[in-house]
Amino acid sequence: MTDPDVTHHVRFLFDPICPWAYQASLWIREVAKVRPLNIDWGLLSLEFINRDTKDDEYLTPLRRIRPTFRLLERARQVGGNQTLDDLYLTIGEARHERKRSLTDRKMLEDALKGAGLSISLIEETRVNRELDEQLDQAYATAVSQGAFGVPTLYLDDSQTPFYGPLIEVIPTGQEAGQLWDHVRGLIELPYFFELKRSRP
Repeated sequence: MTDPDVTHHVRFLFDPICPWAYQASLWIREVAKVRPLNIDWGLLSLEFINRDTKDDEYLTPLRRIRPTFRLLERARQVGGNQTLDDLYLTIGEARHERKRSLTDRKMLEDALKGAGLSISLIEETRVNRELDEQLDQAYATAVSQGAFGVPTLYLDDSQTPFYGPLIEVIPTGQEAGQLWDHVRGLIELPYFFELKRSRP
């Protein structure tokens, strides 16, 4: 295991509709407060991952949030990684803590304002084939590397993605850092694949 004082880089892929990704995103932000960690945010659509399924009931709500993906990607292009972080945090809080819809225009307007962005981005990205192509290419790259769900983590320069962690409670302070130490330690073992337990 490497020196815990060494600065690490993690690429964190999320789908804004996923509660597990949102929980993990709150945790990884806590980690960055107590460990030398740089976080690079990225998108991975559950619709894209499950595009071959015949379950329309499952896919329909995922299809409806394509404009939100475009909005998040455009925010990254306009304001960079920190702006994407800010917008995801605001949208995630609205969706997963206040149960707002990801297609709620007022919620999206408020989120954009909170991230210092113009609400004109909503119309700009509502239908944008160029953004769709860019996003699909990014999704395809992640899937080709082995990504199959969110949250997905890439550590440092590795092109091997790891799914998880799935956490019910968000640790803070040194507890968040300790969980990161364990997760990072497992990721660094080239022969480690999976550790699971049943949910209550």
